[in-house]
Amino acid sequence: MAQNSASHNPIGVSFGNLTDPPPPVDGDTKKKIFEAVEKDPTGQSLGGPGKDDLEKSKEALDLERQRAETTTKFARTSH
Repeated sequence: MAQNSASHNPIGVSFGNLTDPPPPVDGDTKKKIFEAVEKDPTGQSLGGPGKDDLEKSKEALDLERQRAETTTKFARTSH
């Protein structure tokens, strides 16, 4: 039997249409959410690549450059 988000509700109890948008959030709740985002020490709620991602990409580029130099060196010596 397939279950949907309302399958755990008691039979006959209506909780509204499941395809309707959620109710609006009041201003106080939005303010608390924005304050929590600004105080987030790990930056988990920030978008875009993080500092670790940028460092990893630099390391990956260095590794790729080293592999290319090694391949070029072997290509020159194999003739």
